[in-house]
Amino acid sequence: MSAKQAVSYLSKDMLLHIDMLEILKQNDTEILQASNRGVLLYNESCGVYMISAQDGQTAEKMLSSVRQPEVIVTHQNFCIDTVQKQFCFRRKTACHQAAYFKRDPLPVPESAAVIRPLDESYLPFLLKHYSLAGIVSVQELLESGSMFGAFLSGALAGFIGTHAEGSMGLLEVLPEYRRQGIAVVLETFLINRFLAEGRVPFAQIIAGNTASLKLQQKLGFTVSEQAICWLE
Repeated sequence: MSAKQAVSYLSKDMLLHIDMLEILKQNDTEILQASNRGVLLYNESCGVYMISAQDGQTAEKMLSSVRQPEVIVTHQNFCIDTVQKQFCFRRKTACHQAAYFKRDPLPVPESAAVIRPLDESYLPFLLKHYSLAGIVSVQELLESGSMFGAFLSGALAGFIGTHAEGSMGLLEVLPEYRRQGIAVVLETFLINRFLAEGRVPFAQIIAGNTASLKLQQKLGFTVSEQAICWLE
C-alpha cells in the first residue's frame, strides 16, 4: 500500500491522526489499507491496529481482512460501532489527542529536580505508583530506555515515559511532591527530547482527565475536540 496515499489522507486532519502519522515512521508499521476514504495500519511490535475512515461502510470493508485483533484504535465514533460488531472487546478508552506543533524547544523551568533515565531496578516502584501499570508493559519501556525520573535530593519524585506506539505519557508525581512544578519539568524534558529527535511530541488524554488537559494546554499543546478510542 502507498505511504504517500496514507499520509495524504491522514494529513487532512493532522491533530486527529497524529498517532497514525507518527507510528508510520516506525519500521514495523504496515499499511494494510490506504485510499482517499480511509487508512488502516498495523504495528507489529505494539500489536495495535489503527483505523480512520470517512464512513462506516468503508471502515467495515477495511476491517474485513483483520483476524482476532488484540487492540484497535478508532478515530471516528462510527468506527467504534463497526469494530464492536465484528470483534468482542471488553475495554473501551476514549482519549483526546494533544500535539505540540511548535518547532522551538520549551525553556527549561527552574527546579532542583534532576532528570535521569530509569532502568529495570525501578520496576517495583513504578508498578506501585503508576495507576495504569496493569495496562502498560512498564518493564518493556524500562528495558527500551523510554522512562525518565525526576529526582529531588536523590529521591524519585515523579516519572514520565514514551508509550510503545510513540505517545508521551505515564506521567506520575508522588503526592508529597505535587504542586512543586515537577510535572512541568518532566513534560518539558520529554517535549524537548522529542523535538531534538525530529519527532512531533504528542499525548493522548483520557476523556475527563481535566488536570492533564490543563497541563497540556499550559505547555502549548493543541487538543482535539474529537476523541479517539482504544478498544482492547
